[in-house]
Amino acid sequence: MRKLTMPSISSPNTILIEVQGDVLKRMGKRAEAYVQFASFNPSVLGFVKAGSNVIYVNEIPYSRVAIDSEKSHDYLYVVILHEYLHLIGIADEREVRKITLEMVGSKFGENSNAFSFSKMLTFPEDVKIMENRKYFSHYM
Repeated sequence: MRKLTMPSISSPNTILIEVQGDVLKRMGKRAEAYVQFASFNPSVLGFVKAGSNVIYVNEIPYSRVAIDSEKSHDYLYVVILHEYLHLIGIADEREVRKITLEMVGSKFGENSNAFSFSKMLTFPEDVKIMENRKYFSHYM
């Protein structure tokens, strides 16, 4: 008899621990961090304040995906990863978006919700460059 399991809903802190481990493996860096939900301009998904170790996740756009456990996890992973990269010292927004897309693609695959979401946040020119680099790497 097959055992049925309920989908697990990941907490933001569980996802933060996952992100911290993934960044440590890839970049050898780790920072103490905390996640807190707040309501602010819905066009901003998250942010960190300079000198702080709190990642603020905007609960307004998050509420649109919160009912689906897989989308919720993927959304939080992308937002928390993005802000955590800033927290470990990468200030350049464009660079953070590229690293996020690369890490999410490696972890979840290019057909995942997480990758699609991350790709929407990445500058279109960078997506093209990354796709071309992948295409041409097969010939080198």
